[in-house]
Amino acid sequence: MPKIKLFWLKFSGCVMITVLLLSWFGLCQDIVDIDKILNNMSLEEKVGQVIFGFFRGPVLTPELEEMIRDYHLGGIILYSSTGNIASPIQVASLINAVQYCAEKHGQIPPLVSIDQEGGLIARLTEGVTVFPGNMALGATRNTELAQKAAEICARELRILGITLNFAPVVDVNSNPANPIIGIRSFGSEPEIVSTLGTAMIESYKNDRVLCTAKHFPGHGDAGIDSHSGLPFINRGREALEKVELAPFQQMVQKGVPAVMSAHIVVPVLSEGEGFPATLSKEILSILRKDWSFNGLIITDSMGMGAIDQRWGLEEASILAFQAGADVLLFGADKDHEPAEQKAVHHALVDAIQTGRILESRLNESVRRILRAKADVAVFSNPYPDFTRIDELASPESLKVAREIAMQSITLIKNSEHLLPIDKQVSIPIIWPKEHERSIQILLKSCSNLRPYLISIEPSDEERNILQEKIQKNDLKIIASY
Repeated sequence: MPKIKLFWLKFSGCVMITVLLLSWFGLCQDIVDIDKILNNMSLEEKVGQVIFGFFRGPVLTPELEEMIRDYHLGGIILYSSTGNIASPIQVASLINAVQYCAEKHGQIPPLVSIDQEGGLIARLTEGVTVFPGNMALGATRNTELAQKAAEICARELRILGITLNFAPVVDVNSNPANPIIGIRSFGSEPEIVSTLGTAMIESYKNDRVLCTAKHFPGHGDAGIDSHSGLPFINRGREALEKVELAPFQQMVQKGVPAVMSAHIVVPVLSEGEGFPATLSKEILSILRKDWSFNGLIITDSMGMGAIDQRWGLEEASILAFQAGADVLLFGADKDHEPAEQKAVHHALVDAIQTGRILESRLNESVRRILRAKADVAVFSNPYPDFTRIDELASPESLKVAREIAMQSITLIKNSEHLLPIDKQVSIPIIWPKEHERSIQILLKSCSNLRPYLISIEPSDEERNILQEKIQKNDLKIIASY
């Protein structure tokens, strides 16, 4: 028999609900009366649930407390660039304060989200297990390692109180010149992307963290970075279904709890609309109607240039919600501040009161959000587990990360017979200044390397000086990341 614990929670000062924590072989979720909660929520409270926003600083600020108390924020997103992340204990303390704030003010506990993809995109980098990126995993072709990586990542996130990870990326890297996906993808073969992506779902579920398939309907063929412009994907429907759409359909069939939309225009999927996927009812209907997906549809950050430059935050938020999005994400985009989330809240309330958005449509999304929170036991236990902080970055976990790195090493070609390298020959290695610390680790095992540090975006002067220093060497190693 499963063990059942009884909890009493009070939301909004008016609703008493019973929360049952159901434990079965370590898998926990809340059993709650979603409709009862929903029926007792005000319009403003319901609108707040669909807004997930960024904030600044390493501690709970008066501004964030106001958003939780007065705007009923459904979720937050953590960034290192906004000062939210310094160390595991600091992150856990921050989340603890956020959840206590929600409890103190009678609010529904917010989901705490992050981009912890591994590789280039890892917001948490100190004191946790940081895995190689997706393309490294793709090079291993090893589903067991993908499962283990997801299991460790989910466990460490949940210890810190993080309940939603915007990963894995299941875009197929079909355009080598793609400026934003690249090595964030598992690779250029949809079968590999599907296999490794779906392998991660159950691992996240077991540790009560929501994972997200992104960026639907597939960002891998884009030639423009949607942070700064609006990409167009001009491929036929058959090609899209075989390549870009295939991993997402597989993820949905395997029960992924959330899908993130991309700010890309795909004309063949949205005939007559001309909207990017985030604002396109036709494209988001592929998820809801064609694939019967009932999880969360989460927008990519609404402040990105592809959306904000053309529609602005408030109008774009209304359009995205009309199209079928459940969660409107407001990340730390250039020239944007957290206070703008208030204006979006007011705009959505007004859109519902004036009939642009039906309240029944809002209820559908809030119901999904509440269900997702119940699925990861946020109602009963939204707090970090300080007693398990020492489990982070354990030797066993670091061993898995190293195994992925070792198995990912791939010889692309050796037509000039440059490999193996003579260990007695001194070889210049060009390395980015921004990662100077890591070159010191490499030099401990490769003493014949002579490092030359250069900026990731070097000036003409830097390039000229470097060229003079290494021009006599026949063999040079360039570290691209």
